[in-house]
Amino acid sequence: MKHYLLSLAKTGYDWLVKLFSLGKTTTNPQKVTYLLSFPNNDHGLIRELNQKYDLTVCYTKDLTDEATGLALLGIKTQPIFGISGLKKTVKAVRTSRWCLADNYFAFLGAIKKPEGLAIIQLWHATGAIKTFGYEDASVASRSTSDKHRFNRVYASFDAVVVASPRMGQIFERSYGIHPEKLWSLGFPRTDHLVLEKETAVPIVKTKKRILYLPTYRDYDLEEYPLDLAVLSERLSAEYELWIKEHPASHWPKPDQDDGGFVHLVETATSADDLLLAADVLITDYSSVAFDYSLIQPEGQLIFYWFDEARYRTQPGLQKGIETELSSMIAYHTEEVLAMIQNTEQTDLSEFNQIWNTYNDGNATMRLLNKMDGA
Repeated sequence: MKHYLLSLAKTGYDWLVKLFSLGKTTTNPQKVTYLLSFPNNDHGLIRELNQKYDLTVCYTKDLTDEATGLALLGIKTQPIFGISGLKKTVKAVRTSRWCLADNYFAFLGAIKKPEGLAIIQLWHATGAIKTFGYEDASVASRSTSDKHRFNRVYASFDAVVVASPRMGQIFERSYGIHPEKLWSLGFPRTDHLVLEKETAVPIVKTKKRILYLPTYRDYDLEEYPLDLAVLSERLSAEYELWIKEHPASHWPKPDQDDGGFVHLVETATSADDLLLAADVLITDYSSVAFDYSLIQPEGQLIFYWFDEARYRTQPGLQKGIETELSSMIAYHTEEVLAMIQNTEQTDLSEFNQIWNTYNDGNATMRLLNKMDGA
């Protein structure tokens, strides 16, 4: 019954979008709509778009605070959620020359695109370790109507911005994107990372800093995945450990030692600021690894895959990624410890060449020029 009601709701949603798409409309060559679902994803692109175009930012409910900040800058904002919000969003998109989307938005598969509208998939990650789109492990069990809906959304994209040939190949498989639709420009959100790397004032630290940034899981953990007591005993003389868990995760609270080795960071703290100060990054399947390698090309990067077998079932991992990252993958605390102590593993240039090929600090300019010339 639950699946039936969910399917019915999705069908009703599609019909609403189609209803809101009725009637002939004309696109305005100076109008742009930005679909916002990820925080801190544009890093200046939205403001640049607002200076050049008649911009409307349509945002999801989770991004209300960020939208409020944009509105204070004089940028037009519009919620996507709610019937009224959806109706206004559909109108904004259908009257725009360009629609930039930072994620999968289901309504794009049902909207009637007028002549002159182009939808750009801007995405929200430089690279990919976990699967998405057609390659998501859960797709096989989805209903036929869900799969048709996926097809319609993916087919709505006129261009996909990528930062490397490798990511382009992943989009070809994951979204069925034709190579001609790939815009190899670099990710605008990485421009500020390049600038920060070049201009950042050295951070004064009494000890080297290890940063643990795990990604979201749709399952809870019975115990904390790292043995913090072991790490503290072996590393506290030279290092300190900073931990920022994913805001949607509900993990067991880690033990904090009296020696001050462990520092729990508020989820509102910028991950970019933390990366700038990190000598070692421990993550898992998160795209934050690509940002870190761009900021800290001589840093240490460790992929802690303590639950690889389970994570492979949903959402799944990119085919062959474990071979590519083999020298940086750890499965137990002792392996993490050994990697940290092996200070020779600090060259991420090859990793950057594969994933950050076009992220040179000029991606925003290239995207704006591409839009102007198209």
